[in-house]
Amino acid sequence: MTALGGSVAAQDIPVPSGQPLTFLEFISENDGDRVRFRFLAPDIGTRLTYADVFDDFQVVCDQQVMPVLAANALSPSQIVLSMSAVDIPFGEDNPDVLQFFEIFRPENDLCIWEEF
Repeated sequence: MTALGGSVAAQDIPVPSGQPLTFLEFISENDGDRVRFRFLAPDIGTRLTYADVFDDFQVVCDQQVMPVLAANALSPSQIVLSMSAVDIPFGEDNPDVLQFFEIFRPENDLCIWEEF
């Protein structure tokens, strides 16, 4: 992540599922009110299901995303995390590529899961 200080590790992010997880992209929307962190997760849909990686979202948000937000004095009201089986451009719809999304709100230096 070159646009922000206190970077998310580029690859091999440690997560409960043990899956290989690589940071792809940071996107700020609505004047910083919503931030997106996109990750490559090639094992989803083949070796791992959504249930297998659900806990990974919380760990990534708390341990990787929150320090980056703090280091860059960002205070969004919404954090969107996504995992994609293949690196496709943001906003592009490809029905052959599995993607998982979770939404959080930052509160007291932690990520609070927002069911959607």
